[in-house]
Amino acid sequence: MRAGNLDTPANLLKLDADLVACKLDWIWCGIQTKEEAEPPFPSGLRSPSKIAIRAWWDARIQQGRYLLADGRLFHIDSARDFTGRRAELAITATELIGEPGEYRPDGAAPRACRVFMNYDAQSSDDLGQATTYRIRAEVALIETGRVQVDEHLVVAGVDYVVTDYASGTDDGIVRGVWLERMQ
Repeated sequence: MRAGNLDTPANLLKLDADLVACKLDWIWCGIQTKEEAEPPFPSGLRSPSKIAIRAWWDARIQQGRYLLADGRLFHIDSARDFTGRRAELAITATELIGEPGEYRPDGAAPRACRVFMNYDAQSSDDLGQATTYRIRAEVALIETGRVQVDEHLVVAGVDYVVTDYASGTDDGIVRGVWLERMQ
């Protein structure tokens, strides 16, 4: 590996059993967006473009962990030994994107987070029929934990209250919630 390509310091994070981010260490890495002719438009917190990351071999860099580098948050999809000699890792990651926001949990200090807002999301009834359009947001569990009903998200200076959990959206990485703008 060419050491000059490892020019980005990153914090290696994991999500513990209580859904709290734990910093394991910092590493040097090289981050490169995989080339695509026209990357698709993002439809959620996960960027549709995969990210290629190189790093020195470290047993703590594993699938399911996170890297935080230069304000960018990456979920590690895979980490493989590039040479077979435990010298370097080829990492494929998904970048979690969104607007800067603030999560305000009940009884705890506010936390900075990224929020992907969809202002015209279809809401369905029990039969799966589209009934109305509402505000739906996605947040990263590593930054917020599991956001609950009646807690608040502030995005672009606007305060939103969580009215419901978006069924089927919590996959251990991202959680979707329905929001209502506070007056």
